[in-house]
Amino acid sequence: MRAFGIAVFASISLAACATTSWPADVNPSAISDAPDHFLVLDSSTGATSEPSGPACRSPMTDPRDGTRLALIRSNGGFGDYRPDKQRYGLMGKQLLRINCRDGRPVGATAGAP
Repeated sequence: MRAFGIAVFASISLAACATTSWPADVNPSAISDAPDHFLVLDSSTGATSEPSGPACRSPMTDPRDGTRLALIRSNGGFGDYRPDKQRYGLMGKQLLRINCRDGRPVGATAGAP
């Protein structure tokens, strides 16, 4: 019984460490009504700032209406974000890929499993 418990714990631990794959497919034509670029939001103060550097920050915000976007995953200076409401032409579980260096939207990509 103890060996079974250890095996279950090890399986759960390994699953928790698994990373989601980075989808290479991005569809720029699938997005609509996105701003030219998104801003970094400081959740504690409500202040916004221009994105800078390769690090993806969360949350981001639409400067036009305050829509918040949460970072789901990132890779190589790009982040896949989920808006707090259905926006930008995203369908189903799609995420919005943003260039983290300048906040510019890149396109729609597959959502996290």
